[in-house]
Amino acid sequence: MVGQLLQRGMIVVFSCVMSCGVFSQLQAQDAKSWEKEGEGEIKDVEIEIVKDRKITLPRANRNFEKVPPRPYEPIKPSITYELKTFKFTTPEYKPSVRPLKLKGEELSKIYGNYVSAGLGNYASYFVEGSITTKRDKNTFLGAHFYNRTYETGPVDGKNSAASTTNLQVFAKSMSNDVTISGEANYENRGGYFYGYSPGFTGGRDDIRQTYTQFGLNAGIENTKPSDFNYLLKAGYSNLKDHYSATEDEVSLSFNSNYNFTETSKFILNADYFLISRKDLLLNSDPRHLFRIKPAYQFVPFENLTITVGVNIAIQKDPNNNSKSFHAYPHIKAHYQLSPSLEAYGIVTGDMDKVNLHTLSAENMWLDSGIPAINTNRSLELQGGLKGKVGRKFSIGVGFSVAALKNYYFYLNRSSVSGILVSINPNDPIIPVVDKFVVLYDGNTRRFNPFAEISFAHSETASFSLRADYFSYSPKNYNEVYNRPSYRISANSKFNIFDKIVLEGGFIAQGGMRSILPGTTNGYTIDPAFDLNMKTRYFISKQVSAFVQLNNILSSNYPIYQNYPARGFQALVGASWSF
Repeated sequence: MVGQLLQRGMIVVFSCVMSCGVFSQLQAQDAKSWEKEGEGEIKDVEIEIVKDRKITLPRANRNFEKVPPRPYEPIKPSITYELKTFKFTTPEYKPSVRPLKLKGEELSKIYGNYVSAGLGNYASYFVEGSITTKRDKNTFLGAHFYNRTYETGPVDGKNSAASTTNLQVFAKSMSNDVTISGEANYENRGGYFYGYSPGFTGGRDDIRQTYTQFGLNAGIENTKPSDFNYLLKAGYSNLKDHYSATEDEVSLSFNSNYNFTETSKFILNADYFLISRKDLLLNSDPRHLFRIKPAYQFVPFENLTITVGVNIAIQKDPNNNSKSFHAYPHIKAHYQLSPSLEAYGIVTGDMDKVNLHTLSAENMWLDSGIPAINTNRSLELQGGLKGKVGRKFSIGVGFSVAALKNYYFYLNRSSVSGILVSINPNDPIIPVVDKFVVLYDGNTRRFNPFAEISFAHSETASFSLRADYFSYSPKNYNEVYNRPSYRISANSKFNIFDKIVLEGGFIAQGGMRSILPGTTNGYTIDPAFDLNMKTRYFISKQVSAFVQLNNILSSNYPIYQNYPARGFQALVGASWSF
């Protein structure tokens, strides 16, 4: 064994020695050959490197086999479930809860009472006040006072002074079913017959005129709307003038409706008037007027509402020789063209009450002993459109055509000679003090087209404009006197940051006709143009100051013939709410 190992070691050593000898001999030969050829110089060699070569490999097929599902092996032994009722009881727990008490929100203060006063030119002053109860859902009590006085006027200073005083006391009691209301009022309107001739030399008391009215009213109605709604009112009014004329009026009215369904109902309105009048030149028997107006309202098809009824009037009037019983048709139709636009048409008629109350409210310069006759509106046709354009504009356009019997109008006594009528034979035809008589026409046709538009932007700004035209065709007279043939009115209001409120208005009317005194020549009275403005500045929620300007154009336009209006008027004042 040892001998073999020695033999193998000797062979390895011999092989290494032989290899080293051969390698040394080859190096010596290569060195000699390099020296002979170039003496150790490196030759130029060009090497070409190709980089655009694309290596492509064959596409490998990769086939995957899905793993087959494992065969179902039933579980042995099988699993069984056993349901048991588990009862869990807890001890009774009674927590003591202490609710959090919040402080009640304070109610905002209501300033329902106010006092306002001011001073102006024409030695004028203004006082107004109101007081009412607050936050009582069952009772409402209040009082209102108003006074406007002009110590001088447009003609001869104090000879054209005027004043108006009004006092109202009202109450209302409301239960769940019935509401009862009552009111007492007092009014005094004073003035002078300043439309006198230039030669007038009398005193102020000779041309003085006052109307004093006292009234009581009471009513009862249902508090909440229901199928049957009603309102019953009774009233009494007494009117006296400076020349001992007295008129008493007792009134009773009843308005009701009964709803059969949501689209049909029966309407019944009725009223009664007892009028008794006495003065120096006229003592007549009491006048009676009873009116009843039954009607049925229904919806025959969508968007159309029709009201069909009859107006019946029964009168007993010593000043009127016409028949006592009158019946008029009453038909209304309203058609909804769109959700905001409606067309309407009306055929109706009625007996319109006329007495000293209504005449003196229109014209306070009436002569004594003027009879009052009710106006018989034998037939009236109305039609038009009304509705909204957008959310802020409202429009209306329409017309009215009426046949009027005993339609009244006014004429100066100084002009009565022009139509050869003498109301009081014992008085001169052309008086020194000019007053008005009332003329009644047997059959007058009146045509009244109109148009109106209004704009409202919340409580910041509002504007309204209306224009009317009147055309009359009397039977017994050539013209209708002291009635305008056109009237235009506009009103606007602007609220600036709840601090400044601006209000403006404009009235224009004209076309009134009359007769030149002592002649038969008719003429047109000058038109009236009145521009007014009011500015109110709120110093606080309770205190405000205002400036009111009337007749800014300073036009002494005639209210009626020979009775001009006051020129430019200014009023400065303040208001306090509490």
